[in-house]
Amino acid sequence: MNLAQEIFGARFQNPVLLASGTCGYGEEFDGLIDLDTLGGLAIKAVTPEPREGNPPPRVAEFDGGMINSIGLANVGLDRVAEEKLPWLAGRLRRAQVLVNVAGRTVEDYVQVVQRLDPLPGFLAFELNLSCPNVEEGGAVFSTREDLLAEVIRTVRPFTRRPLIAKLAPNVPDIGRMAEVAVGAGADGLTLINTFPGLLFDLESRRPVVGAGSGGVSGPAILPMGVYAVWRARQRVSVPIIGAGGIRSGADALQYLLAGANLVEVGTALFSDPRTPGRVLSQLGRYGRRTGVADIRELIGAGRVP
Repeated sequence: MNLAQEIFGARFQNPVLLASGTCGYGEEFDGLIDLDTLGGLAIKAVTPEPREGNPPPRVAEFDGGMINSIGLANVGLDRVAEEKLPWLAGRLRRAQVLVNVAGRTVEDYVQVVQRLDPLPGFLAFELNLSCPNVEEGGAVFSTREDLLAEVIRTVRPFTRRPLIAKLAPNVPDIGRMAEVAVGAGADGLTLINTFPGLLFDLESRRPVVGAGSGGVSGPAILPMGVYAVWRARQRVSVPIIGAGGIRSGADALQYLLAGANLVEVGTALFSDPRTPGRVLSQLGRYGRRTGVADIRELIGAGRVP
């Protein structure tokens, strides 16, 4: 089965990417897997200033996956520009790189995009819009139509690179939010980000992560992610990256059938960095078994009554 596609004006040799926040800046996984055999990766979120992140513990497992509260810990804009992107530019030849951007204000997003846009080493910006807007009392950008549109519309003039809006799942109508994002200038979508969640340690009776609540990821959110992609695909025609709970080729196929063009593997990397390779080989076997010659035949091919 041909796994390659032309998306965002670039060639993705296969549909499997690494999700932001789970693979660092790529260098951390170099040697564990051959990054250049993947479709690409989304690097750790970049904010204007370095951030230490939330107090530990930051990650806790539960039966259905993981809850994390990292707090967007990252090395900051200057080090990404001076160290991380040059490494990626020198290391990767075929895998595409997405720069994940986060911020507390609209101006934070503009600052990161404006600084990094002229630099080589990446294809597109993936805007993490699940961040709280401190100028709006902490309202999450992608849970309000006006804030979602504002950040995309404001960033749009500062780059000709593709803008991919990564949306929060905890909204009444994810299809509508997808429509708003595209209407404001997004060239693509990543669906979904983590769900908000809370778990307690039964001995201390305190939250299992240091910041209290956190983001839920892993196998438990797979059906919700597939549903979000399906709903968005009914409303928009731009490329969609499916993310959430992918551990196998079968999981990736769920997203493709719902209408995703690409997929991101995230939480599964923590337990087995070889997961992306396994997903790829299983996709290939599915194509041979079913006689599908091109992966594009599967995109949006799910039949919903």
